Amino acid sequence: MTNSTHRLQVATRRARLAGAVVACLLAGALISACNSSGNNVPNTSGGAATSTTSSSSSSSTANGTWSSATSLDMGNSLESVSCASAMYCVAVDGISAGATAGNALTYSGTSWSAPVAVGAVGSLVSVSCPTTSFCAAVDNGGNAFTYNGSAWTKFATVAADQFAAVACASSSFCIAGVNNGRASTWDGSAWSKPAKVTSNGEGITAASCPSASFCVATDGSGAYTFNGSAWSAEQALGSGTSGPVGVSCSSASFCVAVGADGSVYTYNGTSWTTGAKIDVVNGTSLGLGGVSCPSVSFCMAFEGGGNWFQTFNGHTWSSPAMADPGIVFDSLSCPSASFCMGIDPNHALTWHS
Repeated sequence: MTNSTHRLQVATRRARLAGAVVACLLAGALISACNSSGNNVPNTSGGAATSTTSSSSSSSTANGTWSSATSLDMGNSLESVSCASAMYCVAVDGISAGATAGNALTYSGTSWSAPVAVGAVGSLVSVSCPTTSFCAAVDNGGNAFTYNGSAWTKFATVAADQFAAVACASSSFCIAGVNNGRASTWDGSAWSKPAKVTSNGEGITAASCPSASFCVATDGSGAYTFNGSAWSAEQALGSGTSGPVGVSCSSASFCVAVGADGSVYTYNGTSWTTGAKIDVVNGTSLGLGGVSCPSVSFCMAFEGGGNWFQTFNGHTWSSPAMADPGIVFDSLSCPSASFCMGIDPNHALTWHS
């Protein structure tokens, strides 16, 4: 799906904090100093660090403007966000302070709702909202849920293993990837039994479905395409730490996949380009965590476990720039070239061009 940023479970919480510290150290010429938690402090040019607790100020770059991070879902841990438009997003968390784990929060264009328990005692790991009246979410217990715009359905246990990603083209078609290399499909009323996708048994890391007749799923070393009835053989994109951890497709002829080593791969409907590293700061790759492409002429990618981001204009990628210095991106969703929503474990922030 166009909004599928989808999330990359790239790091543990400790790794995210370490990533923030590394990002500060790598920034060298761009930042004057870092504090002990990895956040940036004011630079010598007189700029001040952006607040991480309100959306009253913003951070500007040549590519657009980020709001400052708004505190959200404190005490829990946001994992994934999906936006059908600039006026509608849904985020899900992986840890709940209540009796059940897995909450959803809804964005109205101006503010977020309070967390609402979705269902089963399991951590929600991914959400996909192709419209304002339909979302699907999956958890780490093999359960799937759907939302009709007002309420979440009771969970359906679909897989014996943990889900890793979900991507929906519409209310009548979704795929949900499992960490054992299988995937289930949603037909508007029920989920199918998980079918084999990856030939090597690697777990699915991300998925994107611009239509019911075309999807892409990635694992740690390559990409697989779905034609509406069957999955292709693997198209190798990397291996180990260079493999794809995120993918987003605006159509059957344009997809972008990103790797944890900072590599980016582009699909033209037939084949993938060789990976090229785009997120280099002071000679060192920051490592990408996810990507969202609403069109062939706009994508945004973010650093895994950090606050750097880059945009694509249809031809080239921008240089890495920083969002709010206090956040470490978990997930990103861009429903258009003029709006993106990013989240970290306890914050949300918006980008406008």
